[in-house]
Amino acid sequence: MPRVLLIGLDSADADLLDRWTGEGHLPVLAGLREQGVWGRLGTTANVMHVSAWPTLYTGALPGHHGMYHAYQVRAGIHGVRRTLPEWCSLPPFWKYVDDAGRRCLVMDAFMDYPLEGFGGIQILEYGTWTWFSEPSSKPGRCRKELVRRFGPYPAPEHTEIVGVPEPIRFRDRLVEGARVKGEASAWLLREHTWDMAFVTFGETHGAGHYLWHVSDSAYPSHPPGGVPGGEHALRDVYVAVDRAIGKVLEVVDDSTTVMLVSGDGMGPNHSAAHLMPDVLARLGFLSAAGRIDSESADRGGKRAGPLLRLRNAIPRGFRQSIARCLPRSLNYRLSMRWVNAAIDWERTRVFCIYNSNEGYFRINLEGREPAGIVEPGSESRHILDEVAAEVGRLRNPANSHAAAHALHRIDDVFPGPERHHLPDLVATWDPEARVLDELRSDSSGLIRGKAGYETPPYYSGNHRPNAFVLARGPRTSAGTLLEGGHILDLAPTVLTVLGIDCPPHYQGRAWREISGERPV
Repeated sequence: MPRVLLIGLDSADADLLDRWTGEGHLPVLAGLREQGVWGRLGTTANVMHVSAWPTLYTGALPGHHGMYHAYQVRAGIHGVRRTLPEWCSLPPFWKYVDDAGRRCLVMDAFMDYPLEGFGGIQILEYGTWTWFSEPSSKPGRCRKELVRRFGPYPAPEHTEIVGVPEPIRFRDRLVEGARVKGEASAWLLREHTWDMAFVTFGETHGAGHYLWHVSDSAYPSHPPGGVPGGEHALRDVYVAVDRAIGKVLEVVDDSTTVMLVSGDGMGPNHSAAHLMPDVLARLGFLSAAGRIDSESADRGGKRAGPLLRLRNAIPRGFRQSIARCLPRSLNYRLSMRWVNAAIDWERTRVFCIYNSNEGYFRINLEGREPAGIVEPGSESRHILDEVAAEVGRLRNPANSHAAAHALHRIDDVFPGPERHHLPDLVATWDPEARVLDELRSDSSGLIRGKAGYETPPYYSGNHRPNAFVLARGPRTSAGTLLEGGHILDLAPTVLTVLGIDCPPHYQGRAWREISGERPV
């Protein structure tokens, strides 16, 4: 009976992998590359980066599964909300494996949720970078036994980071997290019978966001003189993950197909997303009921209302200390309340979906949004044209480089039954523009704010679409280059290797370089 071990490397970057395997720092991944298949993958992260994992799981594009970020809007529900994984309209591939009577083990899949009637093992939020639910497992004893043997996961979860973390301690916690994840995963694979196992390492995600400036001397927030002992802090985390994967691979033999995949990568943060609300205000499309940031409360709208003024009067550090003590679900509700309270919905025609990566624009559309004021049809199309034209004109005044790499109309790129939950327009940013705190156009003038790394969540590294796959197995040949692959292909490849028919909604193809199947 064939077996598949899938290892997810959350936001691990193909360029960094290329460099560090070539330099000999990642011997386990280099060995896999030499023994089997390597390829860069097309990914939906080139439009909406968080859509990558749901796309990989479901074998379908975002217009069919509806997931794209940690904060989303839902048609018919007012404002922006913290995403619930259960909103995904299509099941992950491991449900089909389970339905076929095969034994599954799934640990720390990003944006996972408990599946009803699932006969395998699911462990949620033990060591994921971003939690979307409370820690649990099916059956419940699995997580308890995991914690008893290996202790709580030692690295912080994303919501615990309320400022720029001290780099050496943060690196060391991630390195320790990788070690624990490797040992715990190896133990699970030895102790349980499985046909398909999926384990995700999230340490590369947090390291990319918060250690980029430590290792990149050209980044503006790089500490003068560097950080003693932290010159290779980001690489140190990749090395620890490489070592942990080696521990996991000791459990399997050559008859198991092993695949390592990342649907997204990480590079320097030059996002302009935090400046987009001011752009919409200059265009007259966004009306502010008050800004969360007291420094910008008078720009582009009315002065902050009394509730927001009271909040802004409390020092940020004190607010963050309180936030650490609150339950995660309450924190999410409060943060989204402030975001939504800053918009005068009765006068806003376009709003931004809270986001630190791409620019997400959504029409306040009548019949779709509870407070919609824009008529569908020619009016909404005309407004979207105006927004797209203006965002396309914005340049970094420091180098005159256009800020936007591309402008994606979601109706064109991701149509489907879940499209009404997605943004209407997405701007992806050109890293060559090196945007930090200023943008300019003839029509909007100078847009000025803080640099992206100075605004929550304080990223010096940010997402870029550098996805890849590494694989070895009984049907692979050493040194094979996979060309033309896409993350949509991962789910059909897993099912094909296991001899399970793919559901009709799958939009990718099985990689014959891994599955051995010839294309139809």
